[in-house]
Amino acid sequence: MQEPTQTHAQAVKQILRYLKGSIDLGIFYLKGGTKTLHGFSDSSHSVDADDGRITTGIVFYYGDAPITWSSQKQSTVALSSCEAEFMAATSAVCQALWLRGLLSEITGETEKVVTLRVDNLSAIALMTNPVFHGRSKHIHTHYHFIRECVEWEQIKVEHVSGDLQRADSLTKVLARLKFIEMRGLIGFTRLGGDC
Repeated sequence: MQEPTQTHAQAVKQILRYLKGSIDLGIFYLKGGTKTLHGFSDSSHSVDADDGRITTGIVFYYGDAPITWSSQKQSTVALSSCEAEFMAATSAVCQALWLRGLLSEITGETEKVVTLRVDNLSAIALMTNPVFHGRSKHIHTHYHFIRECVEWEQIKVEHVSGDLQRADSLTKVLARLKFIEMRGLIGFTRLGGDC
């Protein structure tokens, strides 16, 4: 704001172009359908060269439509992509448990297992293995909360391929066509038609 440059003007133009092109996009919640809570978590490892911190992306769905999503820079640095995904999934689990309780309170139904989809097989192995070993000893202990949730069957962790990882657009810059594809996967559609 104090000393704007040409780069700032270009960024503002890009934002305005995006807003103009997305004014007719929305999320539609259909009556009926499945009543399951499931989510996706993703992270960006080594994207920010300045501070090395990861960005966590989380999307949760109730049925087929997204009900909450977030993109947040973490306060710690991950040493590997496995650790970054593990940290992102732990953040997602905290939100999943809160959403699970909220839905139970609203609907009057019992709390059900929430499925979380992660695209890193090493991170899934760490989450589902209750034994601490050399690969996880450097990860701060508060991130191991996810292991208890898996063990107590509050959370079910599944692998999803990177091409179908719906939280991908919340963690990194995507090419235009990939962004449009991901926007459709997340659940944004044009009024009167598909994305």
